[in-house]
Amino acid sequence: MVAITKDAGAFVTTRRHHNTANVMELPRQWAKRYILRQKLATMDSHLLRDIGWDVYEARIEAAKPFWKA
Repeated sequence: MVAITKDAGAFVTTRRHHNTANVMELPRQWAKRYILRQKLATMDSHLLRDIGWDVYEARIEAAKPFWKA
């Protein structure tokens, strides 16, 4: 289980050199972002406040496509 916080790492991108390990990691990172954004989209304001998000920020993040950090 992944904690949904602003610092969860799923929403942050870093520059890396291209190699086989990074190519294999990319689909995992996309899947993680997709799942976290779907969860954010379904949370009510009370739950969002508990994890440090406001409704506006969560809706913006949830609307992003999975490939964007």
